[in-house]
Amino acid sequence: MKIKVLILNLLFLSLLISCKRADVSFGETQPQNVKEIKAFPNKIIGIYYNSENNAEIQISEYFIFKKIKIEDTLKTSELHNYEVIENNNLINLKTKEKYKIRKINDTLFSGYVYSDTIFEISKKNVLKKFKGYFFLNKLVEETGFWEVEKLYLSNGILRLNGIETENELELLQNITETKKDTLKPFRINPTKKQFKEFIKKNGFTNGEIYLKK
Repeated sequence: MKIKVLILNLLFLSLLISCKRADVSFGETQPQNVKEIKAFPNKIIGIYYNSENNAEIQISEYFIFKKIKIEDTLKTSELHNYEVIENNNLINLKTKEKYKIRKINDTLFSGYVYSDTIFEISKKNVLKKFKGYFFLNKLVEETGFWEVEKLYLSNGILRLNGIETENELELLQNITETKKDTLKPFRINPTKKQFKEFIKKNGFTNGEIYLKK
């Protein structure tokens, strides 16, 4: 039973990282009329850590990897008769599923790391730089539109921000004079000037914060 809970946690985490959809999508890569970058520059390459979420981001020349460490504890008394401990592994004899554990007295400590490539520079993942910010453009193949995130490094602090708030959606509507559809995501195609104004007026405000290791 406990192993099933661990698996469900892992599946939920996978969906959370890989399948989250933005509230806004763009008709073209952003900003428009800005040259694509073929690789991340050396100054941003490195490993960054978020202690609150136990998460890590690693930026290499062409990729961004994300890792999240999940930990769990249980008492030996909680194990079913088909769950056994062998060589520091918790094994389900029914399903043959296995997890590394550490045993201290009657407590078992189990953990695993979920990792995923969240950005890979390609025709479907376009990197641009504008006004000191990096913009990650990810093609949603089902729609042909692009999801965009802002990446920014300052004084060893890395910020990865999206468009998430109602205020940002209203700001985009006002700047582009576009009526928002009732269905998400809100699809829009701002000019370079309009996109610049959106950034200047605190677009891309919410997201994740990491410290450089």
